[in-house]
Amino acid sequence: MAEVSVVPLTGFALDPAAGLVRDYTRPEGNRPEKYLARYDRLTLVYDAFRSADGRQIILNAPPMLNLWAPFKAGLRANGQPVPRIKRHVWKRTDQIRIPGAESPLSVDMGAKTYDIPVRAAQTDRFAGLNCLLALNKNNAIAWVRDWVRYNVNRHGAKGVVLVDNGTDAYPLEDLADALRDIPGLKQGLIYSAPFPYGPTMAASRKGERNPRFFQSTMLNLARSDALARAAAVLSVDIDEIVHGPEGRTIFEVTRANPLGMTTVFGFWGYPASEAEIPALQRDHRYRTEPNKKCNRKWCIVPGGIIDRLAVWDPHQVGGLLQNLFTVSKDFRHMHCRGTTTGWKTTRKPFPTELHHDPALDVMWERYLPLET
Repeated sequence: MAEVSVVPLTGFALDPAAGLVRDYTRPEGNRPEKYLARYDRLTLVYDAFRSADGRQIILNAPPMLNLWAPFKAGLRANGQPVPRIKRHVWKRTDQIRIPGAESPLSVDMGAKTYDIPVRAAQTDRFAGLNCLLALNKNNAIAWVRDWVRYNVNRHGAKGVVLVDNGTDAYPLEDLADALRDIPGLKQGLIYSAPFPYGPTMAASRKGERNPRFFQSTMLNLARSDALARAAAVLSVDIDEIVHGPEGRTIFEVTRANPLGMTTVFGFWGYPASEAEIPALQRDHRYRTEPNKKCNRKWCIVPGGIIDRLAVWDPHQVGGLLQNLFTVSKDFRHMHCRGTTTGWKTTRKPFPTELHHDPALDVMWERYLPLET
């Protein structure tokens, strides 16, 4: 039986009545209604944990922007001002490291003092394991279980880290229960992270901070905590299935790359008809001709060259190095069009002409047979 646990993140939101909220990333006059409705002005930090070696406390946060100066001035460890703070500023996220700090942590922001709970690290559990990483919100438990089963059977995954963004369709312990008896799985972790996801739009001009803070921050939170010493990490969604030549796994290929990374491009896969949606991954046995591409995903070695140089983002890690030296010619991921809760309202219409792919039949029967 795998050890699978639910770990609530320790972050919190600001009280607007205390006088401080996050500035907008866009200038006035360029803030459409959907941006204003979903922009996160209130979450100060998502999480704080003490590193596995005990030497520092690591906070993962949305971009601090105007909140940085009062945060730095108001931070207290064991009631005393904090003399040393290291802040990493990336495109969609900030990471703050406090060397040698003692708990408890608190911060004076505006007219209010906030406690910052510090949890224990999860690093040791996943050390040396090939791991999966994905976000989840209300995906059917059967979908998540099948996604893990496939990757255990096909690629030898031993660990899985899920970031749950406020699932209300079932208790997270039910999801944990569904993963514990998967043969071959050793460790599982579900971060409970019910924070605002943010606007689903990009920056509107060069140099502007992207307003989609949550996903990138969660990837880098897992990177600094549970997955810091993993053997390799495959970051794909629950509806994305990586496949390639028999006899090789995506983890083996990634560790063999001198830069410690593999990029996999994707294509769409479909169930037999739109009427079958929502559908299991294994019901996707059809493609279009030509085969439509979709966003790339990646597998990375923590501590490898690209991991040391770049921040984790959903599709892009490492810029030019990724583009030139990590793209796989053999491995692809299939984006399962029907394995969806329908949260994205902008997906293109279902194709009118599909072609059955017998190779998908073989793949599903070999690596994701029906459970009895």
